Amino acid sequence: MTRTNARRPRVPVQAAGQGLLFDDPVTDRVLRLARDPGYVLLGPADTVYQRAVHTREAARAMPVAADEATTVHHLLTAGRLTLGHRIPVVADQPEPQMATVVEPAPTGRAVTEPEGPRSVRVLVDVVSPGKGLVTCGDGDWSGSILRDGTSYLVETEVGEVIGRARSYRHGAERLARHHGHRATSVEIEHEREFW
Repeated sequence: MTRTNARRPRVPVQAAGQGLLFDDPVTDRVLRLARDPGYVLLGPADTVYQRAVHTREAARAMPVAADEATTVHHLLTAGRLTLGHRIPVVADQPEPQMATVVEPAPTGRAVTEPEGPRSVRVLVDVVSPGKGLVTCGDGDWSGSILRDGTSYLVETEVGEVIGRARSYRHGAERLARHHGHRATSVEIEHEREFW
């Protein structure tokens, strides 16, 4: 009996559900609805709301189903959807709240298309356990990141909570995005001598 040591070609293995992320009816529907009427993220938990039908700039929004909200967040992470400007919307409460617009990612860049978000350096000064003060390297804006249980609350310089973060770095990137910038460098400094 002859034994051969021929190697079989290795077949790439997908993680469970990876192939379904971009090839299912919910994803197709979410990408279509992101164009019209559009989605917004509202509140510290970035809850997904859909704007009123046939009114792209509508001031009213309603919450979406859990599977649709999960798909929106997956597509944001994968870069198929992007975060846009902030607008006031009326959702669960009668008074308007600020929400972040979710937009389809551009498929190609035209020569006349405006530049994307400005890249900035962000500094996080951890002044005590669970409290970081954030400043933009260019001095345009500031904010804070405060521990809240197992995650962090991200606040603007006027105390408006814009969401949650998993770390100081993630919070700094989120604060930069809130101000229309992209954090290319996040420097974190711990002031341990005062603790």
